[in-house]
Order: sequence, then C-alpha cells, then structure tokens
Amino acid sequence: MPKTHAYVEHRPKASDKSAGTTHHVVIVNGAVEHTTNTQEEAADWAIEQGYAVHVARERHLQDRDQPAHWREY
Repeated sequence: MPKTHAYVEHRPKASDKSAGTTHHVVIVNGAVEHTTNTQEEAADWAIEQGYAVHVARERHLQDRDQPAHWREY
C-alpha cells in the first residue's frame, strides 16, 4: 500500500504555453522531494519510494487540488 501521493510536475512553471521544460520534480506534501530530467524518471523514482504517483494530463495544469488535472502513472 502506497504511503502517500506524489505529484510529478515540469519546471519551470510558466503560463506561456510555448515555454520549454528544463526538468521534472516530484512533489510530496507540498515539498520538492526529487528532481530528474524526464517525467518517466521522476515517476519511476517515486514508485520505487512507495508513493502513489500522479502526473499532469497537460503540462500547464498543475493544480493539485483539481483531481481531473491528474492521472495515475
């Protein structure tokens, strides 16, 4: 059973939809726990740590309070 939920988000955050992603972070309880180059690496790391992993459906929708913006990995 997973210990808690982890969210994989891209960085930097930007409202500009043409802005590129430089890296991905794993967010647990509102804090950055891990940084990787790819979304896959971030999600795989979180799974290895025992988290239930969620990734954004769209990279510019990162509101953790809106469940519809996330899908399980």
